[in-house]
Amino acid sequence: MAISQYRNLMWDLAVIFAVLSPFTLIMGYYSRRRFHALLKAPLNEEVEQETHDWEHRVRRWTILEFLVPGLSILSFIAWLVLSHLSAGVS
Repeated sequence: MAISQYRNLMWDLAVIFAVLSPFTLIMGYYSRRRFHALLKAPLNEEVEQETHDWEHRVRRWTILEFLVPGLSILSFIAWLVLSHLSAGVS
């Protein structure tokens, strides 16, 4: 009984992370575009602060761009393993 609950949880997580993957890709693209636009802007104190902030956002979204699809794949693999185990138990 516990294996089927974990199997269902892994499937749900795989679907949730798969749905979030395009969002992270879009936000990563947007943050890189914004950062590069700020690099081309005339330099003043406000632009320098915004550039610094967007540089950190680019780093954060880039990490999420790799992490979220990877978690989806790992959850799917765990779902496959648990499906195989629950089929052997029944």
